[in-house]
Amino acid sequence: MTISTPIGSPTRLGHHTVGVRVMGTPRSGTNLAKYLIERYLDMPVVFDQGFWKHGIFPALMDGRDMRYGNLPIVVVSKDPVTQLLSWYRQARNDTLFKPSRSLAAFLSRPFELRQDFTEPRKMEYRFRTPADYWNQFYFAMDALRRTGIPVHFLRYEQLVAEPASCLNSISRFLDPSIAFDAGTVVTMPDHKLGASNDIDRGESPTIDQSRFDPARAELASALARIGWRNASVILRGIDDDVLEATGRAGFRKTCRDAIGARAMLRSLVGFW
Repeated sequence: MTISTPIGSPTRLGHHTVGVRVMGTPRSGTNLAKYLIERYLDMPVVFDQGFWKHGIFPALMDGRDMRYGNLPIVVVSKDPVTQLLSWYRQARNDTLFKPSRSLAAFLSRPFELRQDFTEPRKMEYRFRTPADYWNQFYFAMDALRRTGIPVHFLRYEQLVAEPASCLNSISRFLDPSIAFDAGTVVTMPDHKLGASNDIDRGESPTIDQSRFDPARAELASALARIGWRNASVILRGIDDDVLEATGRAGFRKTCRDAIGARAMLRSLVGFW
């Protein structure tokens, strides 16, 4: 089912909105969320109509009223440690992010983000650090939710571990009268999903033929790769209220509990 929904004019079937906007920072799981929502909830997903799915939400105003496209919004997030490690890896291809010579440099220097589908006219953004971008993006989405606009936060690690439960919570957010059965067997894609947007409307290709790996959502694995010192740099740039907004109250303790010998050794050996 494909339905084109102009900004400000959501399509409705009976009393049910048929369309949902998905937003999140790059590599946060927005494409996986789209895949599962469209496949299991039979609802089309909007990414970039009106504003970019990875951009800080703009304060679009109509008089005194906030404009948001009249679609409910699902916001996907990865925890900041796993997320920033993923960005560092992606920065090596010099597309969305500028590469850095080391992870330590990447975490501490100004962070520039470029839209990925507007070639040759790319919009660019600059933040104090990568953690500053993570912080600002999810703070803005929580601020939007606090105005009363329908915003639902979704954690990537939970989506991977408990997809049926997440689809149940999304369906209840969209329409409490029709809930997805949390006991349904949900099948993840076989391969990694390629990036997609609303500008290039072809089928989303796989990034490569490697298998979809749920272990990429594991905090302990990310900590082992970056070390506790680098993780501490990330956490210093993240606010507790933003962690709580994304469903991660107590995340600092979660990190300390997840530290293993490899993470401590990585810190002793040095940054990379």
